[in-house]
Amino acid sequence: MADIDRFMRSKAGKKHLREIRRMLKGHTVVDVSFANDVWCVATTLHLDDGETFEVYQPSLEVDALREEFHDVLQEEYFKDYPERRGTEES
Repeated sequence: MADIDRFMRSKAGKKHLREIRRMLKGHTVVDVSFANDVWCVATTLHLDDGETFEVYQPSLEVDALREEFHDVLQEEYFKDYPERRGTEES
């Protein structure tokens, strides 16, 4: 947490964040796509100027998904491995 504060107050950090603001400000999101990024679902914003911007959300990290969607993931697992139904259900 302290390193984030240090980064945000540093000259280099402020410059980097300004560049991100410049890239996004005044543009419209024209599409949103999602991809499996191994440990999370990555969200890609597609802007009206053709640029893309990756967003990572804590609610889409694998541990959060496992907690919130346990039943859904278990059901999908058994679609992949139907022969395991009944032996691994909890």
